[in-house]
Amino acid sequence: MKTKFKIRHAACLIASTLMAGVAKAESPLEKALAQPGAKPTIPVTQVKEGFSKQFIDQANASFGNFHMQMGGDHALYYAVNMSKYIPAELAMPHGEVSVLKRNIDESLNDLTFTMGDGTESVSLNDYIHDEKTRVQGIMILKGGEVVYEAYPGMHPSDTHVWASVSKSAVGTILTMLEVEGKVDMSKPITEYVPELKGTKWDSVIMLDAMNMASGLDISENAANTLNPNSVFQRMLSADFNVENAQGVIEDEMKVLRDVESLEGEPSGKFARYSSTITKVLGVAIENITQQPFTQVFEDRIWSKVGARASAQINLSPAGHALAYGLFNSRLDDLARYGLLFTPSWNKVSEEQVVSQQVLEKMQKGGNHEAYLAGDFTDHSWVKAAFGKDMPIYNTHQWDAAWEDGALFKHGNLYQNLYVDPERDVVGVAFSTSPVYLTPDLIPGYLREAAKQLSDQ
Repeated sequence: MKTKFKIRHAACLIASTLMAGVAKAESPLEKALAQPGAKPTIPVTQVKEGFSKQFIDQANASFGNFHMQMGGDHALYYAVNMSKYIPAELAMPHGEVSVLKRNIDESLNDLTFTMGDGTESVSLNDYIHDEKTRVQGIMILKGGEVVYEAYPGMHPSDTHVWASVSKSAVGTILTMLEVEGKVDMSKPITEYVPELKGTKWDSVIMLDAMNMASGLDISENAANTLNPNSVFQRMLSADFNVENAQGVIEDEMKVLRDVESLEGEPSGKFARYSSTITKVLGVAIENITQQPFTQVFEDRIWSKVGARASAQINLSPAGHALAYGLFNSRLDDLARYGLLFTPSWNKVSEEQVVSQQVLEKMQKGGNHEAYLAGDFTDHSWVKAAFGKDMPIYNTHQWDAAWEDGALFKHGNLYQNLYVDPERDVVGVAFSTSPVYLTPDLIPGYLREAAKQLSDQ
């Protein structure tokens, strides 16, 4: 498949290392890609066929955060087996499994949309089966019923890493706590994470943290990603329990105390993507509730959707949930979660988990000026998938919000969650795709599907 779009910025974990034109001789990127299993040479269908013991042994020996982010052959195994490598707690389902009725619309196989460069995309069916896209599973629901599903590269029963799609749960839970009067979004984040008091975090209010406009040097740009001494990279090393550039395993919270402010960027003025912010917000949830994040997630969300299986939430060495990227679940259970944000919440839950007040705070809580001033619009999938139908801002840990109230969250290796309350549509997808192969167009298909389904 051909595309005219140049990769400029990746928006999750350390994916920005794969920006075109960044790598130089002997760069960390080139070294990483030179390792066995780092490049995609086998099809995603291999996940369904299974892996040899030799392959698994090699993947075991090579596991690491940077290696996983390459999206290569080993990443196919890691993405569906993450909790084999990083300790996890289970958010358990409660009660009976909610039934997702099927009302398949075959016409969606032929779905196309106008891409950012003005050209027409290939059909959805052709796209998800193209060897370069490495889509593993996709599901679209209208009115709580499944109207489209395909599993090119995984079994429906497989669990898969959400990557940064998990950030939406952090934003949702904190908004719930705000509505309940347990969080004041105008207060400094250190009011709720006192472990960071006396640092530059004191200048960041909760609302700015929710919208990733901290004014701190923690964005996932090329400079921070390629610098092993950046707070961002040191945080990842600490969370994955590996040595930093100096050969030391650091304390994750002490690393976060070393942040510096960006010159000329006060809090709230520039939205810059940062998993580091979500890390701190996850700790805030634990401090506010005095419960482990996984328990909060289970009590407030996972226990109420009629999930078919548990959600696995990986933990840092200190026991904090890696809520910025390491949730794992079945695709249909991610879809059940997405339904909570739509009028069809009652198809999976006995109660309205995401109240109208919580939903509206997320839909209307962004900052258009900060969004345009920051780096969110540089993400390759934004430019490729939305074109003239650009979001108005990021908000409350969601990457995109539109005037019509739709919300979208993207994840590294191309995970997708699209919720459209007005049209009563949910779209989810799992992939294991390196960002340097092609921009992710699934967001554009999900948005276009919502529009066309609502016109029928």
